[in-house]
Amino acid sequence: MATDRTPTLPNAYGGKIPYQCDSLSLLDVLCENEFEGDTINQTDAARAEVNFYKGAPPQWLNFYLAEREAAVGSTFIKRDGYSYLKKQIQSKRKSPRSTTIVKLLHHPSSGGSTLAMQVLWDLRKKHRCAVLKESKGANSTDIAVQVINLFKAGDSQNTVLLLLEDENMADCLMREVAERKITSKVPVLIMLNCVRKSFIAEQDDPTIRTSVILRRQLSKEEKDKFSKKLDEIRKRYAHQHTQFHGFNIMCGNFSETYIQNSVKSCVNKHLLKPRNLLLPFLALLNFYVPGSYLLESECADFPDARSQDFESGMHPFNDLIVTFSGQEEDDKRVQMKHPMIADQCVKLLAKFRVTRGGTTRNFLKYFCKAEVPQHLVPVIKDMLTKREITEAKGVDKQQNAEEETQDLFSKLIQDIKENEGLDMCEHILKEAVDKSGTNPFFTQALARLYYIEINDYEKAEYWALKAKERAPNNSFIADTLGQVHKSSLRNKKDHIPCPPAFEILEIAGKAIIAFKEEEKAVEKEAELESKSFNIRGSFGYLQVANYLFEALTKCDNRWKDILTGKKQTPYVVDEFPGGKLNEYMPLISQLKDGVKKRYEFFEKYLNYSKPKIGREEPGYFHEDVISCYQKYTGMMPTSFPGLLSCLHQNNLNPELLWMEQHYRKINGEKRSDAQATQNYILVNIILNQKGVRRQTRTIPLQNLQDMLKKYVREQQIDQPTEFHLLALMLFWPEGGATHDFPYKQTVDLLRGSFERGLSKYFRFRYLVPLFLLGKGQGLSRLVHKSRVDIVIKNNLSPKQKNITLGQMWSSGKIWELEAIKNCLLRLRGEVEQYEVFLNVADNRIKIFPDQMASIRNPGPVSFYLGFNIGGPVAFNIKYEAK
Repeated sequence: MATDRTPTLPNAYGGKIPYQCDSLSLLDVLCENEFEGDTINQTDAARAEVNFYKGAPPQWLNFYLAEREAAVGSTFIKRDGYSYLKKQIQSKRKSPRSTTIVKLLHHPSSGGSTLAMQVLWDLRKKHRCAVLKESKGANSTDIAVQVINLFKAGDSQNTVLLLLEDENMADCLMREVAERKITSKVPVLIMLNCVRKSFIAEQDDPTIRTSVILRRQLSKEEKDKFSKKLDEIRKRYAHQHTQFHGFNIMCGNFSETYIQNSVKSCVNKHLLKPRNLLLPFLALLNFYVPGSYLLESECADFPDARSQDFESGMHPFNDLIVTFSGQEEDDKRVQMKHPMIADQCVKLLAKFRVTRGGTTRNFLKYFCKAEVPQHLVPVIKDMLTKREITEAKGVDKQQNAEEETQDLFSKLIQDIKENEGLDMCEHILKEAVDKSGTNPFFTQALARLYYIEINDYEKAEYWALKAKERAPNNSFIADTLGQVHKSSLRNKKDHIPCPPAFEILEIAGKAIIAFKEEEKAVEKEAELESKSFNIRGSFGYLQVANYLFEALTKCDNRWKDILTGKKQTPYVVDEFPGGKLNEYMPLISQLKDGVKKRYEFFEKYLNYSKPKIGREEPGYFHEDVISCYQKYTGMMPTSFPGLLSCLHQNNLNPELLWMEQHYRKINGEKRSDAQATQNYILVNIILNQKGVRRQTRTIPLQNLQDMLKKYVREQQIDQPTEFHLLALMLFWPEGGATHDFPYKQTVDLLRGSFERGLSKYFRFRYLVPLFLLGKGQGLSRLVHKSRVDIVIKNNLSPKQKNITLGQMWSSGKIWELEAIKNCLLRLRGEVEQYEVFLNVADNRIKIFPDQMASIRNPGPVSFYLGFNIGGPVAFNIKYEAK
């Protein structure tokens, strides 16, 4: 392709600037004038079009050619989601936020990537469009630098529209760019996150939808468009169109019959030449890892692939494959024309004893030699170890949020287990371990297979230890050893008759040691700010303590008094002949304190944060933590986070009333301390919530403030984060009046305490608003989040009744409800240098934005105020006219 064209990018005002994008090595930048004035080789153009119809990934040239043909009357198919996706992006362009995400969820090879690229192509003259190149170790910081360079290119700012697939990378870029605090008149970055998912939950109400969804299913309008296009293709490619499986599958609405007919004859011919492994290899790769490929040079060593014309030489299955050029490599890529064709090939071959397991073992033999091809390393890892995540909608009792569930093994391993048995799974993973050098993930998967499916805990322990040797500092790898012993203990506790107590304690002791070692690895990882805090070891500890308690007390109820500390271990010394009890004394004596320590951590972790806004931990998580604590202490939670959880559980705990009386008595006897006073005040705030009945009269706000004042005056820096938070809420300005309270100092103390003591545990998690500021007076101003959730649920329209609270919060739709506007108080503040301030009388109070990307420029704003464990938070920030 010959060109004298100078690449140009659009500016924010409809003009364009010249720009060379060579320095942006991580981005495939789409220029505003792409291909304009170029002399395009007609052979190259025809090949690009034919490959696309066959099933190759789209190239920018495809869109240029289609646009040019549409100008002279050719059909240009735009999927139903096109207009909505484009509208979403255009609305984000008008947003005051610095960075935003538009998510496109699509089934594999349903046309998702094509739709996303088509939108970029059509918006290239307004946005600076780019695709994130295939990752080769680049981190979010490097990518953010190049995105910002593209945004600022030519000393002329303009929004970058970035197409990327990785959800985690999108979240990281959101933070990275927002934290750069760039002042601009337009958003810095809009990400089109094109996510391939095998399972996509149904969306009941399009008004609440946060994602554009593309399934393997055409609407009537889409069928008509494809039918019209098919007529054009038949006329233009009279002898080739039957090979255009990528297009024909779409045109036939993903018909299984069409795919079966297309595949059957090719597979039958392949069976006449059983030594040819290329078809099974490609089918296996492209079904279990959609988008994967082999290089043409890698295929050349196989029989019938040695030909000057590669594709014609791939007989008898050349009709099912396509070759195309990659992003940077000179070597062409080879793949099946569609994952559904790959799926059908895998199934048909298996019927004729060309099994998934046998093909996988042959693949490892051929490609995992001295050095595995770089592009196949992540493919093999995903094929054997990637466990699919599915999102189950509204799984908790109140339909509050969504949980994530994860398969136990990769889809390939699960299919091999179902069709060929566990022995084959074991052989494959062992071979992967042998050929993977120091890679710990196959070893980990093998250990998981032994303890989850085979129940061979001795071998599972062996391989879990091997995995730890390969990655001694990886806490997630270390977790597997603890899980092995935990599973063994769970299995042991259900035995009839009961096993000897020392056997139970022996296994529990191993599990406890493993989880403690994992916790040490986690603390080291926490020093790296790029790492989230792994809580599996602490949670595993509590689960083991739970199983140990159940197993021992089931066999002999006397253990209950021992484990809770009411009686000493000699009480059951007859269980341990030969003085063997002494071996387990350290474990028994430390267990209760260990449970209390980890319960106190999880009280804060689970009540102050969640994985993401609108997303919860699995339901069993809360239950196991509380159940274990109650077994060993016999108590209900009475701490600050424990008291807060009472309202979230929607059943007011009797302990709460006892606590109120208990702390009232302490205060009356003048033997209170800061923490006791803090909890007494919190109890009163909770009992004052709407819908909560209390047995004693409401304590006036002034009285509660007087109780806390002496501790506030002392401003003890070593007070816990919760104390500073409560003081701030209790003395918050009312009606423009202040309380002679050190607001700035308290916010600084609160934030400092949070950063020092808690922030590392909540990294990459969403901090939950504990209270929001309402329109009431006195204590009634403080509205617990559970009360806000009740308002939301009671005011959903009939068609929104199946929508979860999590979806309402994550979409921001809650702020549009009139009932919320009537319940909560909207405040006015100011944005200065990427910080939000509230000016009340002579006080200037710093407020933290719930979403950093929601503030971009200085100016007056309004917002709803909430309080999370990190301080006062501004929700639903809107810029106001000056």
